[in-house]
Amino acid sequence: MKEIFPWKRTLQEEMIKMLKVKLHKSALFLSTVCVTCGTTYVVEKVEAILLEGDKRIGNVCKECIKMGSQEIPMILRQQSQRLREKAKTLEELSNRSIDCPPWDEYLQASGDKNLGSENACQEVKANPQMIMSRVFLIGEGIVPNEELEGLQNEHIKIFLTELDISQWPPEILHLKKYAEIEIDDRYLFRFDAGV
Repeated sequence: MKEIFPWKRTLQEEMIKMLKVKLHKSALFLSTVCVTCGTTYVVEKVEAILLEGDKRIGNVCKECIKMGSQEIPMILRQQSQRLREKAKTLEELSNRSIDCPPWDEYLQASGDKNLGSENACQEVKANPQMIMSRVFLIGEGIVPNEELEGLQNEHIKIFLTELDISQWPPEILHLKKYAEIEIDDRYLFRFDAGV
């Protein structure tokens, strides 16, 4: 039998389609940005993720969670307005010339002349640089939480900072398949279309 009012079903489906914040236990201490208010914060024990169906929109900070379901749409509208204003400013700035020092000058300025080479090496070992593609893999849920459960913070730090997989401890070798995923740099610093 043919439907008499197919538009009615579509309207009902759209009304049901709503955003949901899901909570996940997290063994990570990662810095992220709240998709609703724009605040940078650290995910500690619980990661709150805004979803549209199965599509991940972004993380939500605990301050926005405290505000509750009734206030989050207003917070999103305010953040949306701030982003539009920032985008307008950036667009205006992009039409101007920018005097930037050459890369060689930057490297010279960041040299370790004041520290001594031994101190600089120790500092790099103590505070290794994170590999942004791996932060992206975890932050976007490409590495499932189940793969990270039970790992110590030190293991996750190694995954996020050590390029040489042969230096990894056996506890994280199961993450090798994720480390081999190549991520286009354009995705690492993007603004999601619907945000």
